Amino acid sequence: MRALLGAALLLLAGCAGIAPAPGDAAARAVLLDQVWQAINERHVDPAPPDWPLARERHRAEVLEAPDQPDPEAFWQALDRVAGERHDAHTRVEGPRDVRRRVADRGPTLGFTLAHIEGQWVAERVQPGSAAAAAGLRPGMRLLSWQGRAAEAEWAERLARTRQSSTPQARALTALRQWLDGPPGSRVQLRWQGLDDQPLDLELERVEQDLPPRWSFELRASGVAVLRWNRFDTRIQGELLETLRHLPPLTGLVLDLRGNGGGNFDMTRRLLDQLLPENQTVQLTRLRGSQRVQLHRAGGPGAYAGPLRVLVDAASASGSEMLAGALQHAGRARVLGETSCGCLLGIQRYLELAGGGRLAVSERALALPDGRRLEGVGLQPDRVVPRSLAALRNGQDEVLEAAVQELTQLRP
Repeated sequence: MRALLGAALLLLAGCAGIAPAPGDAAARAVLLDQVWQAINERHVDPAPPDWPLARERHRAEVLEAPDQPDPEAFWQALDRVAGERHDAHTRVEGPRDVRRRVADRGPTLGFTLAHIEGQWVAERVQPGSAAAAAGLRPGMRLLSWQGRAAEAEWAERLARTRQSSTPQARALTALRQWLDGPPGSRVQLRWQGLDDQPLDLELERVEQDLPPRWSFELRASGVAVLRWNRFDTRIQGELLETLRHLPPLTGLVLDLRGNGGGNFDMTRRLLDQLLPENQTVQLTRLRGSQRVQLHRAGGPGAYAGPLRVLVDAASASGSEMLAGALQHAGRARVLGETSCGCLLGIQRYLELAGGGRLAVSERALALPDGRRLEGVGLQPDRVVPRSLAALRNGQDEVLEAAVQELTQLRP
């Protein structure tokens, strides 16, 4: 049955180039049933008690979702069905999201948002963007969005966002969708400037390249900072070479904040350069099986010096596994905030009619002691809260805390 269902979904992918129109209730109902059934048959974890009702609970929304002004509304309605499994990895992606993932592109208004000290503020402002040119700076408070109070806008968006692995995972989805939109769409914003004066901006979304990135910084203190934005095999070789040829260091910081994960084999290859030989780093169980597979990593030439790992609520999947394995082995202290709690594994995408696709978690993953981070998140050894004062002064208090710990270890 599972193979037949997968074949049916793949076959349907060639039947249409657009989502079924709002008036085509029959076609939409077929997709709804297929998505629910595929998740029901493939998901690695037992279904929540109310899962059998999820299809009917969302049926009207799926059948009636408008295709204008945003054609992704239908796919987001289907995704809310997937969200009833409370799992960030199990999801429906619409054609726009699929194209963006394949092309490594995405929308931007020229800034990112963060909720710090009870306020929505500009976190990063892209150099050279229209937002930067208009005077937007990190730490400025967002007062209104399209004429509506920022907190009210956020509360409504969060309420209609699909369920996910954890509250922080759901909030990340809501924030991404808040800033998302078609290229060329415009948003009217009011900010409170650093001088407390209002700043009114109208900004346009533009598409930007979002390639895998990494950086290595060696500080005068002898502490090195290695960052990468996702576990993408296109940068695996460079990261491995960097770890194999580290200069003498006071200590090493792995900055996994904002790293949403990716390739799990790459996670283990990086652990080869950070752990002693033959360390158990991961336990895996497949759907329908009680057999647990042990995964090992570590090597004779691994970096053995002091190590710190930085995580935040956007550190997910492979990031959580790498940080958790190092923490479990006693190789690293973890600093920052509780991670995403999004640690399951998908085997492949199932293509859907209309250009969308479905991902279903078919692998359960755990740390060597059997602890699962899915639905919980990795707890840091040291919680380092963020402050508006630091953001406005260009300080990174989480990184500074890690560097301070490492420099204090010097004899």
